[in-house]
Amino acid sequence: MAFIYDLCVVGAGMTGSAAAREASLTPYFKVCLVGPPEPKVRKITTGKEVFGAHYDEARIASTLTSKHAVWGVLAQRSINRYSELEKMSGVHFYETVGSLTVGTRISQYMNQTKNNAKNQGILFNMEVLNNCQMKNKFPYFNFSSEDQGVMEENAGIINPRKMVMAQISVASKNGCDVIRETVTNIFRQPDGHSRIKTETGRLIIARKVLLATNVFTELHNLLGNIRPLYVPMPQTVTLAEISPADAIRLRNMPCVKYNGTGGQSWPSDYPRDNDQHIGFYMLPPVRYPDGKYYIKLGHADAILKGPLKVSEIQKWYCGEGDRLLEEQMFNLLKGVLPEINFLSHHGDACVTMVTPNSRPYIDLVNPTTGVVIGDNGWSAKSSDEIGRIAAQMMIQANWSYDLPKDLFKLYTNLTGPPSQSKL
Repeated sequence: MAFIYDLCVVGAGMTGSAAAREASLTPYFKVCLVGPPEPKVRKITTGKEVFGAHYDEARIASTLTSKHAVWGVLAQRSINRYSELEKMSGVHFYETVGSLTVGTRISQYMNQTKNNAKNQGILFNMEVLNNCQMKNKFPYFNFSSEDQGVMEENAGIINPRKMVMAQISVASKNGCDVIRETVTNIFRQPDGHSRIKTETGRLIIARKVLLATNVFTELHNLLGNIRPLYVPMPQTVTLAEISPADAIRLRNMPCVKYNGTGGQSWPSDYPRDNDQHIGFYMLPPVRYPDGKYYIKLGHADAILKGPLKVSEIQKWYCGEGDRLLEEQMFNLLKGVLPEINFLSHHGDACVTMVTPNSRPYIDLVNPTTGVVIGDNGWSAKSSDEIGRIAAQMMIQANWSYDLPKDLFKLYTNLTGPPSQSKL
Protein backbone atom coordinates (compact mmCIF):
# COMPACT_ATOMS: atom_id res chain seq x y z
CA MET A 1 0.00 0.00 0.00
CA ALA A 2 1.36 3.42 -1.00
CA PHE A 3 2.37 5.85 1.72
CA ILE A 4 -0.12 8.71 2.09
CA TYR A 5 0.95 12.15 3.31
CA ASP A 6 -1.46 14.23 5.36
CA LEU A 7 -0.34 17.37 3.50
CA CYS A 8 1.75 18.01 0.41
CA VAL A 9 2.97 21.59 0.00
CA VAL A 10 3.77 22.30 -3.65
CA GLY A 11 6.24 25.14 -4.08
CA ALA A 12 9.41 25.42 -1.98
CA GLY A 13 9.86 29.18 -1.97
CA MET A 14 9.50 31.59 0.92
CA THR A 15 5.80 31.02 1.58
CA GLY A 16 5.68 27.32 0.76
CA SER A 17 8.65 26.51 2.98
CA ALA A 18 7.09 28.54 5.81
CA ALA A 19 3.81 26.64 5.45
CA ALA A 20 5.61 23.29 5.49
CA ARG A 21 7.57 24.28 8.60
CA GLU A 22 4.40 25.36 10.41
CA ALA A 23 2.48 22.22 9.39
CA SER A 24 5.38 20.00 10.49
CA LEU A 25 4.85 21.17 14.08
CA THR A 26 1.57 19.23 14.28
CA PRO A 27 2.04 15.84 15.99
CA TYR A 28 1.30 12.75 13.89
CA PHE A 29 0.72 14.91 10.81
CA LYS A 30 2.98 13.82 7.95
CA VAL A 31 4.06 16.60 5.59
CA CYS A 32 6.08 16.76 2.38
CA LEU A 33 7.41 19.84 0.60
CA VAL A 34 7.93 19.59 -3.15
CA GLY A 35 9.84 22.09 -5.27
CA PRO A 36 13.04 22.29 -7.32
CA PRO A 37 16.27 23.77 -5.96
CA GLU A 38 17.67 27.01 -7.33
CA PRO A 39 19.49 26.25 -10.60
CA LYS A 40 23.20 27.02 -10.71
CA VAL A 41 22.62 28.88 -13.98
CA ARG A 42 19.37 30.62 -14.93
CA LYS A 43 19.00 29.76 -18.60
CA ILE A 44 16.11 28.42 -20.66
CA THR A 45 18.49 25.96 -22.30
CA THR A 46 19.02 24.10 -19.01
CA GLY A 47 15.46 22.76 -19.24
CA LYS A 48 14.40 24.21 -15.90
CA GLU A 49 10.71 25.15 -15.92
CA VAL A 50 10.18 26.81 -12.56
CA PHE A 51 12.08 29.66 -10.93
CA GLY A 52 11.71 31.42 -7.59
CA ALA A 53 11.46 35.01 -6.46
CA HIS A 54 13.76 34.16 -3.53
CA TYR A 55 16.85 33.89 -5.72
CA ASP A 56 18.35 36.97 -4.10
CA GLU A 57 20.48 38.15 -1.17
CA ALA A 58 18.48 41.10 0.16
CA ARG A 59 14.89 42.20 0.68
CA ILE A 60 13.49 44.95 2.89
CA ALA A 61 11.79 43.83 6.10
CA SER A 62 9.71 46.75 7.38
CA THR A 63 6.36 47.03 9.15
CA LEU A 64 5.72 50.50 7.72
CA THR A 65 3.48 50.52 4.68
CA SER A 66 1.62 53.04 2.58
CA LYS A 67 -0.42 50.19 1.10
CA HIS A 68 -3.17 48.07 2.60
CA ALA A 69 -2.81 47.93 6.37
CA VAL A 70 -3.00 44.13 6.36
CA TRP A 71 0.52 44.01 4.88
CA GLY A 72 1.86 45.87 7.91
CA VAL A 73 0.18 43.40 10.27
CA LEU A 74 1.57 40.38 8.38
CA ALA A 75 5.05 41.90 8.30
CA GLN A 76 5.03 42.81 11.99
CA ARG A 77 4.05 39.31 13.06
CA SER A 78 6.64 37.71 10.78
CA ILE A 79 9.51 39.97 11.82
CA ASN A 80 8.75 39.31 15.49
CA ARG A 81 9.53 35.60 14.88
CA TYR A 82 12.72 35.96 12.83
CA SER A 83 15.05 35.50 15.80
CA GLU A 84 13.20 32.35 16.88
CA LEU A 85 13.49 30.89 13.37
CA GLU A 86 17.19 31.73 13.24
CA LYS A 87 17.72 30.04 16.61
CA MET A 88 15.79 26.89 15.65
CA SER A 89 17.53 26.53 12.28
CA GLY A 90 21.01 27.81 13.08
CA VAL A 91 20.76 29.91 9.89
CA HIS A 92 21.30 33.68 10.17
CA PHE A 93 19.20 35.51 7.56
CA TYR A 94 18.23 38.86 9.11
CA GLU A 95 20.18 42.08 9.72
CA THR A 96 18.66 45.03 11.59
CA VAL A 97 19.78 48.10 9.65
CA GLY A 98 16.66 50.27 9.89
CA SER A 99 14.35 51.52 7.15
CA LEU A 100 13.73 55.11 6.08
CA THR A 101 10.44 55.92 4.37
CA VAL A 102 10.79 59.22 2.51
CA GLY A 103 8.35 61.38 0.57
CA THR A 104 7.05 64.86 -0.07
CA ARG A 105 5.75 66.52 3.10
CA ILE A 106 1.95 66.51 3.56
CA SER A 107 1.52 64.04 0.69
CA GLN A 108 -0.95 61.18 0.55
CA TYR A 109 1.96 58.73 0.63
CA MET A 110 3.45 60.08 3.85
CA ASN A 111 0.07 60.64 5.50
CA GLN A 112 -1.01 57.07 4.74
CA THR A 113 2.29 55.69 6.00
CA LYS A 114 1.98 57.52 9.33
CA ASN A 115 -1.72 56.67 9.68
CA ASN A 116 -1.03 52.97 9.15
CA ALA A 117 1.77 53.11 11.74
CA LYS A 118 -0.60 54.77 14.20
CA ASN A 119 -3.33 52.18 13.57
CA GLN A 120 -0.81 49.34 14.03
CA GLY A 121 0.33 50.86 17.30
CA ILE A 122 3.92 51.19 16.12
CA LEU A 123 4.18 54.94 15.59
CA PHE A 124 5.90 55.35 18.96
CA ASN A 125 8.79 53.27 17.54
CA MET A 126 9.26 55.70 14.66
CA GLU A 127 11.21 58.93 14.32
CA VAL A 128 9.85 61.61 11.97
CA LEU A 129 12.70 63.56 10.35
CA ASN A 130 12.65 66.75 8.30
CA ASN A 131 15.10 67.22 5.43
CA CYS A 132 17.78 68.85 7.57
CA GLN A 133 17.60 66.09 10.15
CA MET A 134 17.88 63.44 7.41
CA LYS A 135 20.89 65.26 5.97
CA ASN A 136 22.62 65.35 9.35
CA LYS A 137 21.93 61.70 10.06
CA PHE A 138 22.56 60.38 6.54
CA PRO A 139 24.83 62.94 4.78
CA TYR A 140 25.31 60.72 1.71
CA PHE A 141 21.62 60.93 0.66
CA ASN A 142 20.46 63.64 -1.75
CA PHE A 143 16.74 64.15 -1.15
CA SER A 144 14.56 67.16 -1.95
CA SER A 145 14.23 70.01 0.53
CA GLU A 146 10.49 69.26 0.40
CA ASP A 147 10.97 65.70 1.63
CA GLN A 148 10.53 64.28 5.10
CA GLY A 149 11.28 60.81 6.41
CA VAL A 150 10.01 58.30 8.92
CA MET A 151 12.80 56.19 10.41
CA GLU A 152 11.98 52.68 11.60
CA GLU A 153 14.95 51.47 13.65
CA ASN A 154 13.77 47.88 14.10
CA ALA A 155 13.47 47.19 10.37
CA GLY A 156 16.17 45.55 8.30
CA ILE A 157 17.22 43.17 5.55
CA ILE A 158 16.34 39.52 5.06
CA ASN A 159 18.38 37.19 2.89
CA PRO A 160 15.57 35.31 1.12
CA ARG A 161 17.80 32.43 0.04
CA LYS A 162 18.88 31.84 3.64
CA MET A 163 15.37 32.37 4.98
CA VAL A 164 14.10 29.55 2.76
CA MET A 165 17.06 27.46 3.93
CA ALA A 166 16.08 28.14 7.55
CA GLN A 167 12.43 27.19 7.01
CA ILE A 168 13.33 23.96 5.21
CA SER A 169 15.91 23.07 7.84
CA VAL A 170 13.37 23.31 10.67
CA ALA A 171 10.69 21.51 8.66
CA SER A 172 13.12 18.66 7.95
CA LYS A 173 14.08 18.38 11.62
CA ASN A 174 10.36 18.05 12.38
CA GLY A 175 10.01 15.11 9.97
CA CYS A 176 8.88 16.90 6.80
CA ASP A 177 10.08 15.12 3.65
CA VAL A 178 11.63 17.54 1.13
CA ILE A 179 11.43 16.46 -2.50
CA ARG A 180 13.49 18.63 -4.83
CA GLU A 181 11.44 18.20 -8.01
CA THR A 182 8.86 20.11 -10.06
CA VAL A 183 5.22 19.06 -9.88
CA THR A 184 3.71 18.58 -13.33
CA ASN A 185 0.28 17.15 -12.54
CA ILE A 186 -2.22 16.93 -9.70
CA PHE A 187 -5.18 14.57 -9.98
CA ARG A 188 -7.88 14.36 -7.34
CA GLN A 189 -9.01 10.77 -6.90
CA PRO A 190 -12.62 9.68 -6.21
CA ASP A 191 -11.65 8.94 -2.60
CA GLY A 192 -10.63 12.60 -2.16
CA HIS A 193 -6.88 11.95 -2.05
CA SER A 194 -4.62 13.68 -4.55
CA ARG A 195 -2.08 12.04 -6.83
CA ILE A 196 0.82 14.43 -7.34
CA LYS A 197 3.20 13.65 -10.20
CA THR A 198 6.64 15.21 -10.61
CA GLU A 199 8.90 15.80 -13.61
CA THR A 200 10.77 12.55 -12.99
CA GLY A 201 7.59 10.48 -12.83
CA ARG A 202 7.59 10.27 -9.03
CA LEU A 203 4.12 9.72 -7.61
CA ILE A 204 3.07 11.29 -4.31
CA ILE A 205 -0.27 10.64 -2.65
CA ALA A 206 -1.65 13.12 -0.13
CA ARG A 207 -4.89 13.71 1.71
CA LYS A 208 -4.49 17.45 1.29
CA VAL A 209 -2.54 19.70 -1.10
CA LEU A 210 -1.46 23.31 -0.63
CA LEU A 211 -0.26 25.18 -3.70
CA ALA A 212 2.41 27.83 -3.05
CA THR A 213 3.26 28.08 -6.74
CA ASN A 214 2.52 31.76 -7.39
CA VAL A 215 2.93 32.77 -11.09
CA PHE A 216 3.78 29.18 -12.07
CA THR A 217 0.41 27.81 -10.91
CA GLU A 218 -0.97 27.77 -14.46
CA LEU A 219 2.16 26.34 -16.09
CA HIS A 220 0.88 22.78 -15.72
CA ASN A 221 -2.77 23.62 -14.97
CA LEU A 222 -2.36 22.55 -11.35
CA LEU A 223 -5.86 23.86 -10.54
CA GLY A 224 -7.51 22.27 -13.56
CA ASN A 225 -10.08 24.56 -15.16
CA ILE A 226 -9.84 27.07 -12.31
CA ARG A 227 -7.86 30.21 -13.20
CA PRO A 228 -6.93 32.58 -10.36
CA LEU A 229 -7.51 36.23 -11.21
CA TYR A 230 -4.13 37.97 -11.24
CA VAL A 231 -1.66 39.77 -13.46
CA PRO A 232 1.94 38.49 -13.80
CA MET A 233 4.02 41.67 -13.73
CA PRO A 234 7.71 41.87 -14.64
CA GLN A 235 10.11 43.43 -12.14
CA THR A 236 13.52 44.92 -12.88
CA VAL A 237 16.21 45.96 -10.40
CA THR A 238 19.63 47.50 -10.82
CA LEU A 239 22.54 46.12 -8.85
CA ALA A 240 25.27 48.74 -8.60
CA GLU A 241 28.71 47.63 -7.48
CA ILE A 242 30.70 49.68 -4.97
CA SER A 243 34.12 49.23 -3.41
CA PRO A 244 34.64 47.54 -0.02
CA ALA A 245 35.81 50.94 1.25
CA ASP A 246 32.53 52.59 0.24
CA ALA A 247 30.62 49.68 1.76
CA ILE A 248 32.32 50.45 5.09
CA ARG A 249 31.57 54.15 4.61
CA LEU A 250 27.87 53.32 4.16
CA ARG A 251 27.75 50.81 7.03
CA ASN A 252 24.98 52.77 8.80
CA MET A 253 22.88 53.21 5.64
CA PRO A 254 19.25 52.09 6.14
CA CYS A 255 16.87 50.64 3.60
CA VAL A 256 14.92 53.36 1.76
CA LYS A 257 11.38 53.52 0.41
CA TYR A 258 10.64 56.68 -1.56
CA ASN A 259 7.66 58.37 -3.18
CA GLY A 260 7.80 62.06 -3.96
CA THR A 261 8.66 64.78 -6.45
CA GLY A 262 12.35 63.88 -6.31
CA GLY A 263 15.59 65.76 -5.82
CA GLN A 264 16.40 68.75 -7.99
CA SER A 265 19.46 67.06 -9.51
CA TRP A 266 17.80 63.69 -10.09
CA PRO A 267 17.40 62.58 -13.75
CA SER A 268 14.48 64.35 -15.41
CA ASP A 269 13.74 61.40 -17.70
CA TYR A 270 13.09 58.87 -14.93
CA PRO A 271 9.53 57.42 -15.33
CA ARG A 272 6.94 58.96 -13.02
CA ASP A 273 3.43 58.00 -11.94
CA ASN A 274 0.21 59.85 -12.77
CA ASP A 275 0.94 62.38 -9.98
CA GLN A 276 4.39 63.01 -11.47
CA HIS A 277 5.99 61.32 -8.48
CA ILE A 278 9.08 59.15 -8.48
CA GLY A 279 8.86 55.91 -6.55
CA PHE A 280 11.58 53.42 -5.69
CA TYR A 281 13.05 51.22 -2.98
CA MET A 282 16.75 50.87 -2.21
CA LEU A 283 18.85 48.56 -0.07
CA PRO A 284 22.21 49.35 1.53
CA PRO A 285 25.40 47.58 0.42
CA VAL A 286 25.17 43.80 0.59
CA ARG A 287 27.89 41.33 -0.28
CA TYR A 288 26.65 38.94 -2.99
CA PRO A 289 27.89 35.41 -3.75
CA ASP A 290 30.41 36.78 -6.29
CA GLY A 291 32.19 38.52 -3.38
CA LYS A 292 31.24 42.02 -4.56
CA TYR A 293 29.19 44.65 -2.73
CA TYR A 294 26.05 45.91 -4.43
CA ILE A 295 23.43 48.55 -3.70
CA LYS A 296 20.08 47.43 -5.09
CA LEU A 297 17.39 49.81 -6.37
CA GLY A 298 13.97 48.75 -7.61
CA HIS A 299 11.13 50.66 -9.20
CA ALA A 300 7.61 51.42 -7.98
CA ASP A 301 4.61 49.47 -9.26
CA ALA A 302 3.28 52.53 -11.09
CA ILE A 303 5.83 52.09 -13.90
CA LEU A 304 5.60 48.31 -14.32
CA LYS A 305 6.06 47.27 -17.94
CA GLY A 306 3.73 44.33 -18.50
CA PRO A 307 1.87 42.15 -18.05
CA LEU A 308 3.66 38.99 -19.13
CA LYS A 309 2.06 35.98 -20.76
CA VAL A 310 2.49 32.70 -18.90
CA SER A 311 4.70 31.51 -21.76
CA GLU A 312 7.00 34.52 -21.27
CA ILE A 313 7.63 34.15 -17.53
CA GLN A 314 10.46 31.60 -17.75
CA LYS A 315 12.36 33.67 -20.30
CA TRP A 316 11.96 36.82 -18.20
CA TYR A 317 13.35 35.07 -15.11
CA CYS A 318 16.43 34.08 -17.12
CA GLY A 319 17.22 37.63 -18.22
CA GLU A 320 18.38 40.87 -16.62
CA GLY A 321 15.08 42.74 -16.84
CA ASP A 322 14.22 45.77 -18.97
CA ARG A 323 17.55 47.21 -20.11
CA LEU A 324 16.31 50.77 -20.63
CA LEU A 325 14.58 50.84 -17.26
CA GLU A 326 17.64 49.36 -15.54
CA GLU A 327 19.81 52.13 -17.02
CA GLN A 328 17.29 54.74 -15.84
CA MET A 329 17.30 53.26 -12.34
CA PHE A 330 21.09 53.28 -12.22
CA ASN A 331 21.12 56.97 -13.24
CA LEU A 332 18.56 57.66 -10.53
CA LEU A 333 20.74 55.85 -8.00
CA LYS A 334 23.65 58.12 -8.92
CA GLY A 335 21.38 61.12 -8.24
CA VAL A 336 20.33 59.78 -4.84
CA LEU A 337 23.92 58.92 -3.83
CA PRO A 338 25.98 61.50 -5.76
CA GLU A 339 29.18 61.07 -3.75
CA ILE A 340 29.51 57.32 -4.31
CA ASN A 341 31.76 55.95 -7.05
CA PHE A 342 29.96 53.05 -8.69
CA LEU A 343 32.24 50.47 -10.29
CA SER A 344 29.68 48.64 -12.44
CA HIS A 345 25.99 47.85 -12.68
CA HIS A 346 23.71 45.20 -14.10
CA GLY A 347 20.05 44.24 -13.97
CA ASP A 348 18.13 41.34 -12.48
CA ALA A 349 14.56 40.21 -13.01
CA CYS A 350 11.69 38.47 -11.29
CA VAL A 351 7.90 38.36 -11.61
CA THR A 352 5.21 39.37 -9.13
CA MET A 353 1.69 38.01 -8.98
CA VAL A 354 -0.57 41.04 -8.63
CA THR A 355 -4.06 40.20 -7.39
CA PRO A 356 -7.14 42.42 -7.97
CA ASN A 357 -7.27 43.57 -4.34
CA SER A 358 -3.44 43.63 -3.88
CA ARG A 359 -3.60 41.08 -1.06
CA PRO A 360 -2.42 37.46 -0.92
CA TYR A 361 -4.76 34.62 -1.75
CA ILE A 362 -5.01 32.20 1.19
CA ASP A 363 -8.05 30.06 0.55
CA LEU A 364 -9.49 26.59 0.01
CA VAL A 365 -10.40 25.63 -3.55
CA ASN A 366 -12.17 22.54 -2.25
CA PRO A 367 -12.12 20.76 1.14
CA THR A 368 -8.71 19.17 0.46
CA THR A 369 -6.96 21.68 -1.82
CA GLY A 370 -5.76 25.13 -0.82
CA VAL A 371 -3.72 27.95 -2.28
CA VAL A 372 -1.28 30.45 -0.78
CA ILE A 373 -0.34 32.63 -3.74
CA GLY A 374 -0.36 36.30 -4.75
CA ASP A 375 2.85 37.91 -3.50
CA ASN A 376 2.03 41.36 -4.97
CA GLY A 377 5.72 42.19 -4.57
CA TRP A 378 5.43 42.54 -0.77
CA SER A 379 5.40 38.98 0.56
CA ALA A 380 9.08 38.30 1.30
CA LYS A 381 9.11 39.98 4.71
CA SER A 382 5.64 38.62 5.54
CA SER A 383 6.10 35.09 4.20
CA ASP A 384 6.46 33.44 7.61
CA GLU A 385 3.05 34.67 8.78
CA ILE A 386 1.40 34.03 5.41
CA GLY A 387 2.70 30.45 5.43
CA ARG A 388 1.52 30.01 9.03
CA ILE A 389 -2.01 31.12 8.14
CA ALA A 390 -2.13 28.75 5.17
CA ALA A 391 -0.83 25.77 7.15
CA GLN A 392 -3.39 26.26 9.91
CA MET A 393 -6.14 26.60 7.30
CA MET A 394 -5.17 23.24 5.78
CA ILE A 395 -4.75 21.42 9.09
CA GLN A 396 -8.00 22.68 10.60
CA ALA A 397 -9.98 22.70 7.33
CA ASN A 398 -11.56 25.99 8.38
CA TRP A 399 -10.68 29.61 9.11
CA SER A 400 -9.59 30.45 12.65
CA TYR A 401 -7.27 33.42 12.00
CA ASP A 402 -8.03 36.72 13.75
CA LEU A 403 -8.29 38.66 10.47
CA PRO A 404 -11.38 38.22 8.25
CA LYS A 405 -11.28 35.31 5.82
CA ASP A 406 -12.61 37.50 3.00
CA LEU A 407 -9.42 39.57 3.06
CA PHE A 408 -7.58 36.59 1.57
CA LYS A 409 -10.32 35.10 -0.61
CA LEU A 410 -9.30 33.53 -3.92
CA TYR A 411 -11.03 35.07 -6.93
CA THR A 412 -11.06 33.07 -10.13
CA ASN A 413 -12.53 32.93 -13.60
CA LEU A 414 -15.47 31.13 -11.97
CA THR A 415 -16.09 33.59 -9.12
CA GLY A 416 -15.35 36.95 -10.73
CA PRO A 417 -13.43 39.93 -9.33
CA PRO A 418 -13.59 40.99 -5.67
CA SER A 419 -15.55 43.85 -4.23
CA GLN A 420 -13.61 46.60 -2.46
CA SER A 421 -12.60 45.88 1.13
CA LYS A 422 -11.64 48.41 3.80
CA LEU A 423 -8.52 46.73 5.22
